[in-house]
Amino acid sequence: MRKFIGLIALVACLLLLVPRGALAYLADVAGHWSNALLTALEVRGVIAGDRAGNFYPDDLLTRAELARILVTGLGYSEDAARVQDAPSRFVDVSRDHPDRGYIELLWELGLAQGYPDGRFGPEEPVTRAEMAVVLARAAGLEQRATVLRTARLAYRDAAQIPGWAVGAVAAAAEAGLMTGDDMGWYRPADPVTRAEGAAAFARILDRQGLLFDLEGTLVAFDPREAEGVVRTPMGEEHPFSLAVDAAVLRGGQRASPPALRVGDQVWLILNDAGQVRFVEAWYADMLAEGLEAAGDGKVRAMLADGERKVLTVQPGALAFVNGRPATLSDALGKGPTYLTLDARTGAVRYVDAVRTSVSGTVALVEDDRIWLEEGEAFTPYPLADDAILVLDGQPVAPYVIEEGDRVDLALDADGHITYAEIVR
Repeated sequence: MRKFIGLIALVACLLLLVPRGALAYLADVAGHWSNALLTALEVRGVIAGDRAGNFYPDDLLTRAELARILVTGLGYSEDAARVQDAPSRFVDVSRDHPDRGYIELLWELGLAQGYPDGRFGPEEPVTRAEMAVVLARAAGLEQRATVLRTARLAYRDAAQIPGWAVGAVAAAAEAGLMTGDDMGWYRPADPVTRAEGAAAFARILDRQGLLFDLEGTLVAFDPREAEGVVRTPMGEEHPFSLAVDAAVLRGGQRASPPALRVGDQVWLILNDAGQVRFVEAWYADMLAEGLEAAGDGKVRAMLADGERKVLTVQPGALAFVNGRPATLSDALGKGPTYLTLDARTGAVRYVDAVRTSVSGTVALVEDDRIWLEEGEAFTPYPLADDAILVLDGQPVAPYVIEEGDRVDLALDADGHITYAEIVR
């Protein structure tokens, strides 16, 4: 779908290239469903690859590895190091086990327990039922899990979920941390992969506002200078600069800085110097045939198939009409309306409306006016000094317009063309 006309003023002169620095990517997660979440965790220092940079996302997650991820991600790595050489409370955790300190801290934090025979099972894989319990505890959902301990779960294999895990399974699913598969199975006894476990913990950090430092809409970006501005959902604007080794993902795929576009929704992680170390960018949009007020911070988008879709508008959403900044109320009415949406919530981030009053066929184009054929008559329409002319969503000069083109014009109070969309 075409992008905003209203962003033309923001994206002019931005199509420049910038040399790429060393990127912080795990070597074997490119194209993996967990790519964005694992890269964010790697940048945060929660997980790391081996000497070759591999994470092995589809290998099974052991209980010791889960302890390392949780304790590190919750900020207790130094505490784990201090107890690394202390006697273990578990009979099967040796003094030289590399994750001994993390296992001890996991127990002290109340996130996991050992078995009745005194074992921890550090090399045993974590099951999905066990993972749900740990996630509920780490996310602070224990009270909710207690309330849901007698919940009637809708999974096809709900009867196989252990009673001690029912409440946690329900609470974790309710919070969007871990759910069943597309076929309706939960598979409580199946082992969790390293990617599944790490991604679930990343969702906890994201839910608590601890995974990303800044989120919003990219409203300006110069890839040559590696600088830009992010506008938060509340309308606050924050300038930023990219670190030379910044990891950039767009649409879940690795990208270079020039791939970022004004209008993208971005999530940023900063380094200690305040520079952006990680960028995740997505773009979701919608084309409507008009927009109506729906009250309480909402609008009703009139879609081509006749559907009326009610959407929440972010308090800091930007609006454009005919390529120029406007208020949301100015953008209401019939006519092509382009919306960008929050990739997670579906809330409106940008509104770009085209509102024209004159349509016709071009008979002649001069430097300062366009003549339209209206029956057997020809009517001149002078161009405003700051007129915006658009072809296929891109700004063009008047000489690009050709005889026979169909145009939709917006006029100011003096009858000058302020906006023209060329249709071929």
